[in-house]
Amino acid sequence: MPRDLRDDTTLTADPDRHGRFHGHLPDAWKVVYIFGGVSMYAALRAMEEQLGRTDLSLVTANAIFLAPVPPGPITIDVAVMRDGRRASQVAADLRVPGVEPPALRVHGVFGAAHDTEFAHQEVRFPEVPRPADIEPPPVRPNPFGQINFHEQTEWRPVSPLDDPGKGHFLSWVRLRETEPHLLSLAVHGDVLGPAVGRALGPPETGGMFMVLSLEIGIRFVRAPVTSWILQEIDAWHIGDGYATGPARLWDEDGNLCAIATQTANLRRHTAQP
Repeated sequence: MPRDLRDDTTLTADPDRHGRFHGHLPDAWKVVYIFGGVSMYAALRAMEEQLGRTDLSLVTANAIFLAPVPPGPITIDVAVMRDGRRASQVAADLRVPGVEPPALRVHGVFGAAHDTEFAHQEVRFPEVPRPADIEPPPVRPNPFGQINFHEQTEWRPVSPLDDPGKGHFLSWVRLRETEPHLLSLAVHGDVLGPAVGRALGPPETGGMFMVLSLEIGIRFVRAPVTSWILQEIDAWHIGDGYATGPARLWDEDGNLCAIATQTANLRRHTAQP
């Protein structure tokens, strides 16, 4: 059943250790393990709560994925490295039980808007059909089996699914039961896979592969005002087992909400008999 991301990432502060939070990520957010954007979201939420500055919002964040995060309990240790008048820098390590090094390390900058007369935006909202005008994609056999995370989202591809050789992909997506807010863009920014898939072609031509996040950096521009988010994705480079590219995230009103860059590990997948 669709789940609310805010409810499922509820955190409890540890009374015995300053800056430590405990949570539990249910398997509703699992792909093979917990979706990378969801674990990043949980860490950002802990950072926001520890900082406790309503006058500052998240400007940019960088996540390094060190190990898979399975469904279940998590611990997040947060350190406020600098708490300034108009900007603060915060770091977090997300850990899972029984594993000594962190599974995820995140750094973020929280800041207040200032000097707003200096403004320019080079990119423009793409001319695409709205999600209500796009049919859901056809149901196809999934070589990876049941993916719980897909039950939490609705997806409307704008670009063709069968047009190999082009590392560019446009799609609408929304979280079914979660109201749009700034941190939810971390989930939508983990999205390089469709552009890689289009570039390499269908499994019968390029083989099946998994896209495993190594690093994601996001510039958070503004909170979305609609639940549907347009993902404008480019696979800039694919080679040597890695893929790199950006994604611009727009809301349905045409506002640029975030710019993500991602590097992922490509791993060949062999279907189980």
